[in-house]
Amino acid sequence: MFILPAKSWQCIWATTKMRPYVANLNVFHQDIPKLPMGRYAHIIVLRETNSFALFQTDGELNICRVSLGRKEQAPVTRIVLFKRKQSTPERLTGRELLRRYGMVDNCEYNSEKFCKRCPDCIYYGFAIGDKGSERSKVLVDSAFSITGYDMSHQQFTFNAPFENGTMSEAGKMKTALGEQDYVLPQVYFPSMVTIKDPTEAEFVYVLNNILRTRRYGAQNTRTGTVENLITGIVFSDGEIFSNLELTQAVYDSLPQEQRLKTPLQRAAVLEGADTAP
Repeated sequence: MFILPAKSWQCIWATTKMRPYVANLNVFHQDIPKLPMGRYAHIIVLRETNSFALFQTDGELNICRVSLGRKEQAPVTRIVLFKRKQSTPERLTGRELLRRYGMVDNCEYNSEKFCKRCPDCIYYGFAIGDKGSERSKVLVDSAFSITGYDMSHQQFTFNAPFENGTMSEAGKMKTALGEQDYVLPQVYFPSMVTIKDPTEAEFVYVLNNILRTRRYGAQNTRTGTVENLITGIVFSDGEIFSNLELTQAVYDSLPQEQRLKTPLQRAAVLEGADTAP
């Protein structure tokens, strides 16, 4: 296992000194192998909400009851960022870039018209019923908020005004009111994206998608801005830990006084991610 700590994209890969060093470790394939060969690249990401995000299913925020930490076993309810709510926006970011540079044509996402040969189809996979399928080489799991649900959400009332900007028109009062729970800004979701048997091109493509994607969840044309901070990269011969274990380890690494603060300080969270056992 080789662990590469990182603060940003520039110090991971763009430096000319780092690429030959990693190349000497023999962590990438020259071509995608037909059979699993036991090479894994794990990109450890800290996802920070920068606006009021909406990670929901059936109109409610996704939550789960788990232990606070690996050492601190008290139960807590955490917000869950489901796996597809992470991988889908990143995948669409990659497809947008492929179209921008003319590298994909006549390939329709989530339809029978997957082209089966572009980087998106090959790396992230596809399924077209009895017409064929490709297993995804990019593994993603649900992520959990470091802070509990009570400290990480807020409920807002919304309305649907008339064109004049008010709730009344021609003497009639509109009653279109509703309530919605949102994830607060500066809530952190430790996450890991795993690439099985990567080539260098695949690794760069997936990492670029993570760094370029800025909007997640529902209503993302109006909210849901998220910043992805790369905290480390691990090359190994197998799986290492789950997102829940990572979140609990980061929580255990936070100083006692930091755990009670809302929002958590980014520097404290990054230091906790670096020192998490």
